[in-house]
Amino acid sequence: MTQHEDADARRTQIAVALVSTVAERGLGRATLADVARTAGVSVGLVQRYFRSKDELLRFGVEYVYQRAEERVRQVPITPPVRTIVVRLMETFLPLDPERRQELKVWLAFIQASLTDPEMAATHRAATARMVDGVGEALQAGQRAGELAGELDVAAEAAALVAFMDGLCLHHAATGTGFDATSMRTALETYVDRLFGIGPVG
Repeated sequence: MTQHEDADARRTQIAVALVSTVAERGLGRATLADVARTAGVSVGLVQRYFRSKDELLRFGVEYVYQRAEERVRQVPITPPVRTIVVRLMETFLPLDPERRQELKVWLAFIQASLTDPEMAATHRAATARMVDGVGEALQAGQRAGELAGELDVAAEAAALVAFMDGLCLHHAATGTGFDATSMRTALETYVDRLFGIGPVG
């Protein structure tokens, strides 16, 4: 393993520990020492890569976004487009312990981004990529005749992303009120309504 690869592996190890620590303790109570202990490394090693808690949080949320994008790339691109859209959006739902941990980090990051311009810029860029990706999927639906040609795909993509954020937020806040089955049903209902707009074919 090269020095660069070793550094990347260490940073990822610390990011995984950050996700676990923030999910368990919350951002306000989590410390660099907590993250170091969870990662099984020294505080000094954490500080070698991250000079502050904010810098560590930025890297942690970038790791969360990266994991989400990796899940998207693993979705089979097989028609119909409606099924592809559902599969894509399901990758963002907190349907397993790993994604539920990542959701807690994302929510902590959103709160921090309200007063941190750099974090806000990271969030805007990630959201734009997500909206653009959903828009491309909806455009494919139009080309396949599954969606009405006059549909404003940019507006619908933004609305679907906002809907997904809402599901995730309410799951985190209520738990049993928005469990995995409820979230999947809500997503299916939303997409069914979207693909039922206008003539098909």
